[in-house]
Amino acid sequence: MYGAVPSRGVEVLDAVTGESIGVVGGTADAYYVAADPTNGIVTTAYFSDVPDAVNIAAFDVDKSYAALWSMTSRANPRQLDVDSTHGLVYVGYTGTAAGTGGFSVHDVKTGALLADLADPKYGKDGYGISVDEEHQRVFVSNRDFRLNPPGSEMTAVSVTVSQRVGAAGPVDPVDPVDPVDPVDPVDPVDPVDPVDPVDPATPPVGLSYTAKALSAIASSAANADLDVRPVGSVVDEKTGHVFVGNEMRPARVLEIDPVTDTLIATHLVPGGADEGVRDVALDAEKGELYVAYGASWAVLKLSDDTVLRGPFTFPSGNVRGMDVDLAGGRVFGASRASGFDVMNAVTGELITTVATDGANWRSHGIAYDATAKRIYVSNSDATGATASVRAYDDASYEVVAEAATSATPDLRSIAVDPLAGRLYLGHQSDAFEASGVLVLKAADLSTIQDYTATAYGNRVYGVSVNPLKGTVYVSARDRFPTGLIELQRAAE
Repeated sequence: MYGAVPSRGVEVLDAVTGESIGVVGGTADAYYVAADPTNGIVTTAYFSDVPDAVNIAAFDVDKSYAALWSMTSRANPRQLDVDSTHGLVYVGYTGTAAGTGGFSVHDVKTGALLADLADPKYGKDGYGISVDEEHQRVFVSNRDFRLNPPGSEMTAVSVTVSQRVGAAGPVDPVDPVDPVDPVDPVDPVDPVDPVDPVDPATPPVGLSYTAKALSAIASSAANADLDVRPVGSVVDEKTGHVFVGNEMRPARVLEIDPVTDTLIATHLVPGGADEGVRDVALDAEKGELYVAYGASWAVLKLSDDTVLRGPFTFPSGNVRGMDVDLAGGRVFGASRASGFDVMNAVTGELITTVATDGANWRSHGIAYDATAKRIYVSNSDATGATASVRAYDDASYEVVAEAATSATPDLRSIAVDPLAGRLYLGHQSDAFEASGVLVLKAADLSTIQDYTATAYGNRVYGVSVNPLKGTVYVSARDRFPTGLIELQRAAE
């Protein structure tokens, strides 16, 4: 709930308890406020009597109420309302003389002026305005319809109603038709024998990958000011959507459809205003999104982004990688230590902290393979390392395999494809043509190929895979060559 208090600005209140959540920055002297729940926008008017003053503004709710736009207007805007259905803002003005009163219409997303009906016939001395979104009618209330100066009100009018041109007004209901006698029932048809289901297509098994730069997260060259740094990601195998963590504050996750290359939704983490996201995991069956941010993790309900469980704290500190064992009810968190934390996915209680002997190791990426019953952990930011990646038994937490791919590993992120038996590890280096993705055999950690060309990603802070399609998604933190890259495995 929003309230405009001129001495403070637009105050945000809990609609259930009435408690103040905070004040929208930059809204001091605001007199009126209207919300657009469909587009996640809050608009306000300042009621300045100076012509061409900045009198109306809008703020993006999903970006911590960041300023979206501000506009000059005629003097004396007195009230405003939003038509969420059509993306419009209506601003009413005081005044009874020619060229005053009435209302203006603006695009709610850009503030662009679409119409300025500065005439008392559209509302005299309007102190209130509201919109009938269904029938596209505008109601302006005249506060002083009996008290304005003599001669200014020859006919007392308390409310002026305007019908938007090109939009139909209310239609008289059609007279009811006499009911038709029912048709005699038809004998049922014998059911058709069910068709055996078709086996899903075999995932591609080739050793080469074709890189495709997606534009849903703009490159740094296309939009240098975009407030996004892509990190850990996860794929919903049913919808094909990719959920990408944003390292920038506040904590939020971008949901992207790679087929249409569009941003579907932004999932804001309640209570995560002071941290950026590090990694994500998904329970598609339950519609639950696991989010790791700072030293915390929480489980969100995908349909409305409410917190179902948590936040809980990783005891080893700020997390770099996270994954989940859905069947076993475990959450794994890698926090630049020698091993990783294991926590109960329901209660958040610590099950154990795995510490592995050996110097020159800092855990970063972590991935769980429910088929092989293994936990894979990658090493980064270490020199003189004797291992770059380790595989742990998921019951004993003992190291069952390890491999050294470099004495100075930079493997920030990791994902496992249980169908193809492959590991994908992202290089966090920003060296040109020397970053990208390393592909290993999951069984013995031997190298299949190191794709270091910049086309495969630069400064890779997140990697995920859709095993059903053999498609890998790479998060390039600095959005170079772009924010999200799709790697498609060859059929053979």
